[in-house]
Amino acid sequence: MGIIPPLAFLGFLLLAAIMGWSGRRMAPKEPSSDASRTSYAGGENIPGKKSFPGYHLFFPIALFFTVLHVLALLLGLLPAGSAGLGLVYAGLIIFGLITLVLR
Repeated sequence: MGIIPPLAFLGFLLLAAIMGWSGRRMAPKEPSSDASRTSYAGGENIPGKKSFPGYHLFFPIALFFTVLHVLALLLGLLPAGSAGLGLVYAGLIIFGLITLVLR
């Protein structure tokens, strides 16, 4: 019974490869031109400029959700009858999240 999941994975991997290959063969071939690679908006030429996304907002939000997920895991794994300990943990984590958000 332990061999079935790896075989199923390989079967689905083979099925995905076949579907990708056949999709590529059936797709229409488009002629390549310089105009097909330029941006277009209502007939105007849009001047291109590079913009680099900043990650200064990503990491606090990622940390916020990571801490919330750890809290949910911690509260879910607490033994029965330890609601007081769970409230203490939740209070400490909420205090940490408030300091993270308000910094």
